Amino acid sequence: MDRSDIINKEALLKLSKEELAEELAGFLEGLPYHQQKKWVAAHLPQYPQEQSSQVEGVELLGEIKDFCERSRSGEFVSWDDYDHYYGWDDSGDSEEFEEWIELFTDLMKSVMKLTLGGQHREAVEGYRLLFGILKKAGETTDILGNQGAPEDFIELNFAQAIKSYAVSLLQNEENLGLDAAIQEILSVAKDYRYCGGFTGLAEALDPEGRKRLKEILTGIVEEELGLEKRSCPHEVEGLIAIAAAEKNDLEILSLKEKFASRNAVYLREVIAHYQEEKDWQAVARWARKGIEHFGYDGEYARALIEALDTLGDKLAAQEAHIAYFLKYRAAGEFSSLKQRSQSLSNWSGVFERLLASSTKESTGWPGRAGLRTRLLLAEGREKEALEEFHAGKGGKDLEEIKLIAKYAVARLSEGMDLTGYKKLLKHRERLKEEQSSLYDWLRIILKNPQDLRQENYARLAASSYQMLVDEHLQSGKPSRATPAAHYCAIVVEISRLMSCPDLWTNLLAHLKEAYHRKRLIWQNLRAEGIGVTP
Repeated sequence: MDRSDIINKEALLKLSKEELAEELAGFLEGLPYHQQKKWVAAHLPQYPQEQSSQVEGVELLGEIKDFCERSRSGEFVSWDDYDHYYGWDDSGDSEEFEEWIELFTDLMKSVMKLTLGGQHREAVEGYRLLFGILKKAGETTDILGNQGAPEDFIELNFAQAIKSYAVSLLQNEENLGLDAAIQEILSVAKDYRYCGGFTGLAEALDPEGRKRLKEILTGIVEEELGLEKRSCPHEVEGLIAIAAAEKNDLEILSLKEKFASRNAVYLREVIAHYQEEKDWQAVARWARKGIEHFGYDGEYARALIEALDTLGDKLAAQEAHIAYFLKYRAAGEFSSLKQRSQSLSNWSGVFERLLASSTKESTGWPGRAGLRTRLLLAEGREKEALEEFHAGKGGKDLEEIKLIAKYAVARLSEGMDLTGYKKLLKHRERLKEEQSSLYDWLRIILKNPQDLRQENYARLAASSYQMLVDEHLQSGKPSRATPAAHYCAIVVEISRLMSCPDLWTNLLAHLKEAYHRKRLIWQNLRAEGIGVTP
């Protein structure tokens, strides 16, 4: 049935503005809260959506209790099939989550208005209820299903909310006392420390209160350090927040330096501070600490290299660069290291060191396997690289075979018209555009002149793709038949392009002999448009 059969536009035009407004308001009232807000934001942006500054505490607490009860009943539970593992249709599941987020946010903002209005008793109860249900929603699936940490989606100044909570608690007629108030807020501030929780608490306290908070936090930190844990106590974030509230930048830096070996974020901030101050000795010192405690992370390595370069210690900078390259094996770093070493007139020796440190064994990290082959090809030593590859020295790695196969395809198709060769054309496009370790290396390697004839590269490509086909089909995983058939289709195109039918017929004969019982490979070959049977 067409929508116009139900909704008569002409009839609607006959209604007065008042009638239409009344009908529309009734319709909107039937929508979930978050949809009402979306509609108003889209169609009535000139009218503020903020509630009145006058909030009735008792009435608001009733709404909050109702919200918490609905939450505990499972009304807002929804499930996302993130990886499509279960195969269900979850296209509408976020509606419940959005509704909960909007309700929570606006209720919390209303409670903060109670604080501003001096209704501290009602405000404290509201904060306790809302932060309690928020904590439960983040810790279990009973409230929101598997939607994740809800605070990541809430558009709320948590530091201000926790500050308001502390203000109301300290001014509440219950008069809990400073220590009891701090202890109550402390657990909330710790839970939401990455949202500014400790900042809110520190800003809510007067100098005497901050002094007491510092004593409490220092005691907790010292106790945890005595347990010889490697992790950084969460309460350190509170000590930093106190120093920030007191605008004590030296204390902030001192705390971050003290705990930098336990917290990578603090370490990065310390390094950034000294970089801004252009204290390169300090940058080098802290970068080395980062490498010592957290490994050869790219950020620490780059900071160390920059510092040593600026200090004029070019050989030390080169050593740091070599270590960094051998850790991450990135094509761009190879080019940069080569340029650096050539300026120092020692590239030949450095390259031999890289070769000696390289391995053909799989590292389990795509883009870091087969480094020796990459190095040899990048340096233009193609013959040596291919001889070692064919000899299988050290065993062949899947990533290394892919590199050789794609390298051979790029060489054989140089300058050729690939119109009508869908897969080879796709390979050429990826070579121009794709930013990945394998293609980054290929772009460097292909700058060298080619040594072989195109037919030799064609046969190298065909043999490499056969290795890849075997790797996939021998894995025993049904899903691997799809990429195996894709590689076969590439060989078919190479065979056509080079007018070498034996490239495909030899691979087909191998498939029939070795995999005639593997039904999936033959199905996938037909899906690729290759009409063959075992």
